[in-house]
Amino acid sequence: MNSDSPSFLALASRRTFLRGLSASGLLLAAPRALAQEPVLASLRTLADGKPLIGASVQTQFDKIYTPEELNLLKTQFDSVTPENCMKWPYLCPKEGTYRFEPVDRLVDFAMQNKQRVVGHTLIFNRDGNYPTWLLRDGEKEADAKLVWKRVEDHATKLMSRYAGRIDSWDVLNEFIEVPAPGYRVTDLTRILGADYPVRLFKLAAEIDPKAKLTYNDFAVERPDRLKAILAFVRSLRDKGCKVDVVGSQSHLELGDKTAANLNAMIKQFAAEGFRCALTELDIDVIPRAQHWNTKAREQSIKPNPYADGCPADVLERQATMYRDVMDAVISNVKHVDRVTMWGISDRHSWLNKWPWVRVNHGLLFDREAKPKPAFHAFAKALGKKWIDFYKAIENQQLFF
Repeated sequence: MNSDSPSFLALASRRTFLRGLSASGLLLAAPRALAQEPVLASLRTLADGKPLIGASVQTQFDKIYTPEELNLLKTQFDSVTPENCMKWPYLCPKEGTYRFEPVDRLVDFAMQNKQRVVGHTLIFNRDGNYPTWLLRDGEKEADAKLVWKRVEDHATKLMSRYAGRIDSWDVLNEFIEVPAPGYRVTDLTRILGADYPVRLFKLAAEIDPKAKLTYNDFAVERPDRLKAILAFVRSLRDKGCKVDVVGSQSHLELGDKTAANLNAMIKQFAAEGFRCALTELDIDVIPRAQHWNTKAREQSIKPNPYADGCPADVLERQATMYRDVMDAVISNVKHVDRVTMWGISDRHSWLNKWPWVRVNHGLLFDREAKPKPAFHAFAKALGKKWIDFYKAIENQQLFF
């Protein structure tokens, strides 16, 4: 980016920008004229929209977030995803009764702060993640015609309300399973049939044709799931669906060998014309593998090793992993739509409660909304985009 480009000129202050880079260790030296009080680098500024840098936002964000957390939300992120308030069971617990107020507040907040909004999610293909009334017709089970009519009505009401203000819709969440029959069997697939995603994506494209449409799933980077999900989105496209982005939730765990898998994932989707997104990124510092072993679960959930703080060496290992993840993103940046953190600070992270209750430290900012080593590693990876610019500054070839 040169100093005359519109996006560069849109920065509030070149000097503030450069001081922020220096504060994150992204500049080895800065001109003496800039030697003022350091400010925290802005991830959204470093990325400059390529990719979008996002955060999930809790329902009562304007009441429960501290001023420091709200400031981080405004300054660090240019994309926001509602964690729960747009999901069908919360949004419409009773047929015909919609609770739009929390969504309205978040969308208004995003517009005021020049942020993109992700619509999350139209359909979450997991029993319990859509309202019970959807499947009932009085005392009996609703038939396919009635259930689909309700899906159409819901999608139309929700998407039409926010059309033009939503950058990307997570149209369908967690449909694929690798074992036979190849998809998660739910009440929806039983009643509507396993091909309902085709109708859903076509419906979404009709209602909000300008928004990006995303298929979102977990562990997309895992080779067996990557193969299955790639085949699925390819089949959707072959049947006339618009699928712009494939989202990998990327709830990672310390020690995962993820970077190579992410690199391969992005390249494989890009080769077939799909962009990727990391939609729910965090890195759990407490191993959870034994939790999935039902015989070992009772013992695995007893430890709470970092209740009094996370050791420095663990935070450095986490930072290295964040750097590896972001290196994979930056190496393929033209094929990556966004990187969304699943939360802002460790204080509100879902990892404190999932899959069991313990004090966790999975995000870029700690419980006091202070940057962790992970933040600086993340920022330095984004800084690769600016390396020639930094060198010019260090050599005092650019003047302000």
